[in-house]
Amino acid sequence: MTPFRSGERVLVGHPRHRCTLGEAYDHAMRTRAARLDDIDAIVAFTTGTFSWGDYVPGLFASWVTDDDGMTMVAVDDDDVPIGMARAVFLTEHEVWSHAARVHPDHRGLGIAGDLADALMTWAGERGGQVMRLLIDDDNLASIRHITKKGFTRAVSVVRASRGIGPGSFNPEGNGGRRHPSPLVSRPGKVQDLALVRASWSTSEVGRSLRGLVASGWRFHRLRDVDIEQAARSGNLWEIGNSWAITESVEPTFDICLLDTGPDEAFDVIGALIDTANNRGADALTAWLADTDWLVQAARRAGCDVIGHGIWVKPL
Repeated sequence: MTPFRSGERVLVGHPRHRCTLGEAYDHAMRTRAARLDDIDAIVAFTTGTFSWGDYVPGLFASWVTDDDGMTMVAVDDDDVPIGMARAVFLTEHEVWSHAARVHPDHRGLGIAGDLADALMTWAGERGGQVMRLLIDDDNLASIRHITKKGFTRAVSVVRASRGIGPGSFNPEGNGGRRHPSPLVSRPGKVQDLALVRASWSTSEVGRSLRGLVASGWRFHRLRDVDIEQAARSGNLWEIGNSWAITESVEPTFDICLLDTGPDEAFDVIGALIDTANNRGADALTAWLADTDWLVQAARRAGCDVIGHGIWVKPL
């Protein structure tokens, strides 16, 4: 197969995504925009990615037609996908990269790097100024790969989680059933927007997270519209002197932003557990700044915690 030279291939797919990208390879592979007819090949090598499976098979079709994102595939000589990755605009200039997968039989050939280069070019041509991605601290192979691509670790964050309900225990607290928090989660108002914004921009945890807020497993800088939408949807909370933004993805109660201090962190987390319980959630998850006192408060409240890094590269 003759290697593709820069500018020779025009990517196909959604009209918004058509663009010419440089492609020069020392192996017989190329990248292109994903198509709906790629789904069988993608499912074949992504279904068992993790012990619990993978989210890619269930979302791939919707990604292909998503105007805000681009799903790229690397293909072999027969145009069969052997790798994939996706990037999506979260805001006008912030791009999130995720779902990088390579067929086990084709790893170590630079495929993930080719896909990353193509996505960064795509994002930069559309006004992207920064690309971020999330990697758990144990994934050393991915960390080595993205470091070679010029990404740096900008933020350390932990994913805290625990079960909710009468059968849940607090193993690092009293070892038995937990008691209600002395604090109460009170719904915030749109009028609190300026207070929330000011607090997040100056607090220890807000500065540690560099002003980022989670949306599922993705992060972008907190905007006024995020606070306003949280207030209008009943997902902005005032707890003592602290603030939280949440979202419910049944049966889980997710904490996307927790702005608190060391004196009340444990009780604030407890109040949010109470709220999750009152809403009938089976589990609570939270993205927390990786500060010792906050992580310890989460553990004391019965949460398991897993460390992650948010990696960033200017485009």
